[in-house]
Amino acid sequence: MSKKVKSFILLNIGSIVAAFGFNAFFLPNNIVTGGIGGLAISFHELFSWDAALFMMVSNIPLLLLCYFYLGKPIFLKTIYGSLVYPIFIKLTQGAPVITENPFLAALFGGIIVGAGLGLVFWSDSSTGGTGIIIQLLGKYTPITLGQGVILVDGIITAVGFFVFDGDTVMYSIIGLVTISYIINAVQTGFTTLNTVLIVSQKHKEIKTYINTVADRGVTEIPVKGGYSGSNHIMLMTTVSGYEFIKLQEAITAIDETAFLTVTPTSQASGRGFSLQKNHARLDDDIMMPM
Repeated sequence: MSKKVKSFILLNIGSIVAAFGFNAFFLPNNIVTGGIGGLAISFHELFSWDAALFMMVSNIPLLLLCYFYLGKPIFLKTIYGSLVYPIFIKLTQGAPVITENPFLAALFGGIIVGAGLGLVFWSDSSTGGTGIIIQLLGKYTPITLGQGVILVDGIITAVGFFVFDGDTVMYSIIGLVTISYIINAVQTGFTTLNTVLIVSQKHKEIKTYINTVADRGVTEIPVKGGYSGSNHIMLMTTVSGYEFIKLQEAITAIDETAFLTVTPTSQASGRGFSLQKNHARLDDDIMMPM
């Protein structure tokens, strides 16, 4: 399957998943989570405007701005997603309301919408909307993309205070935070990883355990003690969350005085993670065996 076909499939799946979450959770419970969708919910409550139609119409001037000020390549990546997302919202308007509890709607709606948008972004596309405004601010002002997200979504959430009560807006913030977390998780992976640094007099035994029993790669790093001035070997390895517990117990059994530092790792790729392990020694490898 070519990359373009895979991206096209992910974009459509992500859009319909996000559209379902919007109609089944957010719209009936007035969860305003920023973006054009958030404005659509506010205006639907105020004027009974059709959310899908509002999003479709709003995207037209934004796409023109995208074409003239962000360039044709970004415009081509954005146009399909910005049109198909409102279409899927229209098609899923008959989706059943899953819950009328605003907290549950914000939480589970955020999970579903976040998963859908995460797939859209994974396809290297977007659903347009305020994302175009954020890109424009990032390009033509000193405002960073992160600051732009806070600014634009903050203004749209603030609009909710004029339409809904404070509780509803605070539920909306929960939904927005949930969406952000899930999008990040989809982008970087849900798997918990840890990078472990180990300093021990018995580093050879620990290295053997990591290589043979834990079946993970390990890197030897020459270090010097800041107090003693003695030369040591520090080991570095990356393991999954469930593997770390066993690794920690094994290291303690080998050397209870071993010094460990553990750093959460959002993503790891290469042999042993995104590629199959290969135990044949390669002279230019720095982490063996994997």
